[in-house]
Amino acid sequence: MMIPLPPKPPVFKIISRPYEGKIPDFKEKQNSVDRLSNLIHDINPDYLLFHPVINSIQNVWLLASYGGAWLSGLQMFFLLVVAYEYIFVETIDMIGLSLILMLMLLISMLGFGAFFTIKQLIIKKSRYHKILLLKNTQQIAYYEHNRKQEPIFHLIDYKDIFASVRRNEGLIFEVLNLHVIDESTGELIHSISFEDMRLNPYDQWAFIRTYMERPAEELPLNTEYAQACPTDMSQSLFACADIAQTSKEFYGKNPTHEFRLADWIIRCCTISYLDLAEGNIYQSSANPALHPEAQRRLMWDGQNNPYNILPVTPERQAAFANQNKTVKLKWYSGVAVNATWFIGSILYVMLVIA
Repeated sequence: MMIPLPPKPPVFKIISRPYEGKIPDFKEKQNSVDRLSNLIHDINPDYLLFHPVINSIQNVWLLASYGGAWLSGLQMFFLLVVAYEYIFVETIDMIGLSLILMLMLLISMLGFGAFFTIKQLIIKKSRYHKILLLKNTQQIAYYEHNRKQEPIFHLIDYKDIFASVRRNEGLIFEVLNLHVIDESTGELIHSISFEDMRLNPYDQWAFIRTYMERPAEELPLNTEYAQACPTDMSQSLFACADIAQTSKEFYGKNPTHEFRLADWIIRCCTISYLDLAEGNIYQSSANPALHPEAQRRLMWDGQNNPYNILPVTPERQAAFANQNKTVKLKWYSGVAVNATWFIGSILYVMLVIA
């Protein structure tokens, strides 16, 4: 099932504006610093880039498409058995024809979501926000996405931002939203939601303010997690899915894309389906850092990064260039195990029914 577009959030609880008083202390210091360090892919004197994340609602959609694929596969085998029975063994009648038509309709309905998920993995249509914070020029860049048009590039002044916190109805989770409001009319001009329900929104806003308003040494980063990950230039979905797994802390710190049994086991379960979807979001979301207007404002020469971040490892460079054989082997073998389990489960159910 294609993950729904992130909604355009209304203004909820306003917490502060840029340069408005002292930057508050972190509420959940270690957890938030580790999580934010995991989310950092590009950070330097020119800009900081936030990737989009899959939230809990989108997870449900993806798991529903996975379940739909399983059930549609089961119905496909059932359809084959029924069709064989009525075409080659018994004379086809209205009951048999109705059963065949009903099964075909059920398969098409169940497989609808799975089809669009797989289609998104292939066409990589840009749908989600990458948020670019331009420190030198004090601006924020992002692409606005709509269903039936190309992404629209926006470059807004940081000083015009209002930060608000939205609590999801029926849930305890809160997320950070950034808005630009026309103060003369009260009309909402821009809204950006970070949609990360695993991160304290007050800490995320404190992190953004520290990066944009304070010297480099004041930005809290944990180098065990804060590593450069050039996912935007990646030619490998599997390498990007590895980074998605890293951000969830499913495996050890400082991953190098080498083979480890724990990683392989994770890829042999349904969670790898979600990681592939998130890796696809990394690849397909339009990158505002590549826009000519953003490029024109970049001044850093790539040397002597003042931020506490580890460089790209050789293993990752090879993985992102789709040349790391270990990454390919562990993902292909994991997919093969999933496919075997998938087909075997369907055959087993059919055997029980028979």
